[in-house]
Formats: sequence, C-alpha cells, structure tokens
Amino acid sequence: MEKSFSYSSCREVIESHLQLMAQQAERKLTLGNIKINEEFEPLEFTFTEEDRDMYAWANDDYNPWYMENSPWGGCIGTPTCLAMQTLMQIYGHYGVQQKGINPPGAVVHNKHEYEFINPIKVGKKLRMTGKPVEKYSRRGRDWIVTEHLVVDEDGKEIVRMRVRNAWPIVVQSEEKTS
Repeated sequence: MEKSFSYSSCREVIESHLQLMAQQAERKLTLGNIKINEEFEPLEFTFTEEDRDMYAWANDDYNPWYMENSPWGGCIGTPTCLAMQTLMQIYGHYGVQQKGINPPGAVVHNKHEYEFINPIKVGKKLRMTGKPVEKYSRRGRDWIVTEHLVVDEDGKEIVRMRVRNAWPIVVQSEEKTS
C-alpha cells in the first residue's frame, strides 16, 4: 500500500528532531575534539507514524510490515530508520547544528552495520547511547567510527549499530611535505 508523503512534512520531521539536538553545548566536530570512548549525551525520542512514513517515502519501501501490520504485532520501522538519529547524536554532542541546520560540509554516511535484536515498533519511546570508537584522516577527509545502542521504554534492546562517517563532503587539498 503506497502512502502519499510530501517533502515538506518530511523536512518538518527532520528539522524538529535536529532542533532538539541543537540545544547541546558549543563544540566543534574536528578530529582533535573527538575523544575515543567518550559517551555522547543520550538521545531520547519516540518513533512515530510520521517517522515511519518519512523513511518509507525516502526509501520508496511501503512493505505492509511497516505500513499495516507485522508478525511482531503492529507496524515496525524500516531497517534504515535510525540512520539519521546517529548523525543527530554526533552533531548534537559536538554542537555543530544551528537552528536545526546541518553544518557546512556535513557528514557523509559511509558504512552502517546493524544488529537487530528486536523490531523498532511505531509509538515506542527509544533511547540511543553511543560513543566514538575510531578516528582517522584519509584521502583529504576526516573519518569517525561510532557505536550506538538503542533500547525501548521497557529497557528491551532494539538494535546495536556501528557507523562510519566522513566529512567534509568536498575533499580538502592534501598538504605536500618536502
């Protein structure tokens, strides 16, 4: 069942999530400021029908498990529905958002590894914790590898994630050494 979804409502959902994270302390996202194993502030949010609709629309995936009913009872989230929250947690921790806008040069999702333990259920309150576990520079970009755990309001583990991101989008010129 395909459901219509507008770009403007998708943008509103993303901006509302990003504005929550913009309240964090002012820091910069640089390799020097990233401390390995320093816990990010937890990110708490409810996975709503609007979130489900946004990810179904973004991925053009209207599987009945997401839109109607699943074998686990009720609608569940798509496998990629928490990708944006990992960035919100990183951006929020380093204070690089202003008024819900991502910083210039933004981060590029490079690799995501997910271990789904339980389904993401629509309407459940979720809590994401995470930390950087690696950082390095390569080919004119800085890289950060983070690990995240999402649990629901009942304390049930939902998903473990390992994410690799690069920034900036435009490659920096590499310095020549003599």
